[in-house]
Amino acid sequence: EAFLGVDIGGGGIMVVEIRNDKLRARLSTFGFSEYAPEVIAASTPSPMSLGQDPRAIAETLRAICAQAKVETKRAVTGLPIASVFSSIITLPEMPKKELPAAVLWEAKKLVPMPVEEMILDWKQLEEPATPNASRASNVIRVLLTGAPKALVQQYLAVFTAAGLELLSLETEAFALIRSLVGNDPSVVCILDIGSVRTSMVIVDNATPVFSRSVDIGGRHFTRAIADATGVPVTDAEQMKLDLAVLPTGGAAADVFPALLEQTLAPVIQEVRYGLNLYRSQEEHRGRIVEKIILAGGSSLLPSLVDVFSRTLEIRTFVGDPWARVIYPTDLRPALDALGPRFAVAVGLAMREVS
Repeated sequence: EAFLGVDIGGGGIMVVEIRNDKLRARLSTFGFSEYAPEVIAASTPSPMSLGQDPRAIAETLRAICAQAKVETKRAVTGLPIASVFSSIITLPEMPKKELPAAVLWEAKKLVPMPVEEMILDWKQLEEPATPNASRASNVIRVLLTGAPKALVQQYLAVFTAAGLELLSLETEAFALIRSLVGNDPSVVCILDIGSVRTSMVIVDNATPVFSRSVDIGGRHFTRAIADATGVPVTDAEQMKLDLAVLPTGGAAADVFPALLEQTLAPVIQEVRYGLNLYRSQEEHRGRIVEKIILAGGSSLLPSLVDVFSRTLEIRTFVGDPWARVIYPTDLRPALDALGPRFAVAVGLAMREVS
């Protein structure tokens, strides 16, 4: 059995085909198409829209699949964290048959738009695994998620036009956890730094307990370089890509960290707020965010790991979404270079395998 993970991002489309090899994920093929720097620079990100004509996205997706020689038609895709409402709600213990109505009642009070215009999903969370995270036995914790029906329809239109069978549409947070965290029970903060926005997910016992997005991403780094050097956006994008692969040191290494930290200031502020909020909640008392995992196309930029680890005082590293995937060893250099930007696509494809 093979499954296709499709990540429709602000900077392009990533696809990964993974086969179920005795309940282990084996890489079959992968492909991607990135939007031109000037297209990304001019785009206006909206959590309520794909941002482009679904037919154009479908055409690009079909072309990627053909070029990568994708064999399966069974696909899984993800909704951006910025587009999805997510909250953990606490309910009094009750018979199982009464839970759906109780969750819907809470949803009506919490979701930012009429529930009739949203597709809701929920799951009951397990008991905390550690004594420090213990809770009263007479309450139920539920993870509630919701997405606008209009946005879901846009995704369905893309996959229908591309000739693919959409098996599942989930939140990107779950895909990131699947590819970067696995079953690790510790508290982890994932930062997915895309082209147009950065998404933050705090993961506790492999469950997303806090998520947030900031409209700062790779295109803002490109714009900062263009403004600082006076070069066009296309040249600034190439400079950024060159910096990501050049060894540390030299004049660029002296200037770039300060420019990067200045651009990232709103992201760092939002991450700090999220971490403080997590720590302040009673149910998380005694739980410590042990590490920050970076993902997304901009996560390989030089000094990025240092900026986050120094300003937030938490161990930070770039995630490896291929760590739980079997693949030919000769592909390792290419997968290392592309790895972080495929974190969502890999996690989506693994959904049907794991």
